[in-house]
Amino acid sequence: QGYIEGSTERIKEIKQKLIEQCLQDRVLIEVDGGIKLHNAKEVVDAGADVLVAGSAIFGTDDPVQTIKDFYKI
Repeated sequence: QGYIEGSTERIKEIKQKLIEQCLQDRVLIEVDGGIKLHNAKEVVDAGADVLVAGSAIFGTDDPVQTIKDFYKI
């Protein structure tokens, strides 16, 4: 499954609404679908708290290194 165009903007909007309602510390935004190393920073910067990146990790030759690379973001 690919990352859906327009999702980053929607994440920003949701994060802003959570901030307006003082819920940003009680509600996590989780993003699943198309998360890869090349777009993870964009998604986190938009306001995502949790990234689901199954194939981006387990589809590599070195899943442990890929996880470490995600943590660097």
